[in-house]
Amino acid sequence: LLDYMMPGISGKEVFVTLATSDDERLRQTPVVMLTAKHDNQDEQRELLELGMAAYLCKPFGHHELLNVIDNVLITAQIRERNRILEVEARQSFVGVVRAMISLLAVKDGYTGEHSNMTADLAETLARSFNLSEEEVMHVKLGGLLHDIGKIGIPECILCKPACLTPDEMTVMRQHVHYGEQALAGVPHMETVRAIVKHHHEWWNGGGYPDGLKGTEIPLATRIVTVADAYDSMTSDRPYRRRLSQATTIERLRASVGIQFDGMVVEKLVECLENYDTEQIRSLNLQFLDHLHHAA
Repeated sequence: LLDYMMPGISGKEVFVTLATSDDERLRQTPVVMLTAKHDNQDEQRELLELGMAAYLCKPFGHHELLNVIDNVLITAQIRERNRILEVEARQSFVGVVRAMISLLAVKDGYTGEHSNMTADLAETLARSFNLSEEEVMHVKLGGLLHDIGKIGIPECILCKPACLTPDEMTVMRQHVHYGEQALAGVPHMETVRAIVKHHHEWWNGGGYPDGLKGTEIPLATRIVTVADAYDSMTSDRPYRRRLSQATTIERLRASVGIQFDGMVVEKLVECLENYDTEQIRSLNLQFLDHLHHAA
């Protein structure tokens, strides 16, 4: 309960501090504003849109206040149950997506493992940018699905133990279109589709398929692009051994302004200080092995 008029700081300022806090528990705290101001409907609307639970004008009776509190608490409980259900639904959806990736892993084991690794690292990166939970989920799904279009690439090209010829590279590049088309009928996946389509765009405009450059490439896509490149370079491939973390970071930094967004690369370097790549890789291999045997 907040009174609008208080010494030093107003109730409105307290509420805005709560509503914009980095602490989710504070953001979710139900707030009832008590005020003697009757001529500020625009401000009431503004505060309600920010998430204020109720706005009660004086004078009011004891029972009226208790009724408002009861309604606010019931609404908050419903909202929390819905939030938990939404989180569970998202987790289930991610499980389904991971199962889809396991199908790709049957065709190409490296791509299946790589997709899971890219998703985990991209999620860590997204959180370092303080993105919302919904935005983090989109980045994670984009990381999981960024190579899903490779299901449509012939195995003779996809699994070739050597560098691709120019013609083979042209075919390989079609995977971004196949992936985007596969997600076209899935609702609320616009951000994920953009990641799938554009994760090979370059900061200087030299990438594909549309030659986007700089901030024309959405942040979510730039995050997945860097995570994708890092895991690719630190993984064993048939035609080369993995690079060390130090060498990989050196190469990423050398490509800042050309292929990568420097801000995202430096965030990655910060995240790697507390990120156990080999442990995550081991857990992902166990997960894929479990799905493979279950299938």
